[in-house]
Amino acid sequence: MDKRQRKLVANIVVVVTFTVVMVAGFANIKNIINRSEAIRTMDLLGSEILQYRKNNGSLPGENYVKQFSDRIGAVRLTDLQYRAPWIEFGYDPNTTVLAYTRKNYTGFVKSGGIVLWLNGKVEWINKKRFDQIVEAQQQQIELQWLREHLQKNKDSF
Repeated sequence: MDKRQRKLVANIVVVVTFTVVMVAGFANIKNIINRSEAIRTMDLLGSEILQYRKNNGSLPGENYVKQFSDRIGAVRLTDLQYRAPWIEFGYDPNTTVLAYTRKNYTGFVKSGGIVLWLNGKVEWINKKRFDQIVEAQQQQIELQWLREHLQKNKDSF
């Protein structure tokens, strides 16, 4: 190889390497932005639910929550699971999950879940801990309802 060919190969390698790094970087930045926007949206949802609870003395129904999330354009909160029907009076607000959504990411941003606690706190939790918390709080009747609901959604496609 002469000098000109080596320079051409070196330039191609640099451009390909730079392109791969940029694509991977932007994919991870997109995941970081999506996660932070989903957390922010869940925080808005939590504020609305707590305000409703303060004004009416009870948690809002699922339709109210869905209408509010549609109104604010909560597109980052896909598959939001609202657990108010399964929460009984007297549950500890600091350890009871009111709503959650699972997020599956690849790359530097690891999969996990966004949790809205009954006290209004919103938190990102890694996948392992998230699964443990949700599994511990779901009762058999809630699991059966989720299975039927998810099956009905699959059948409608």
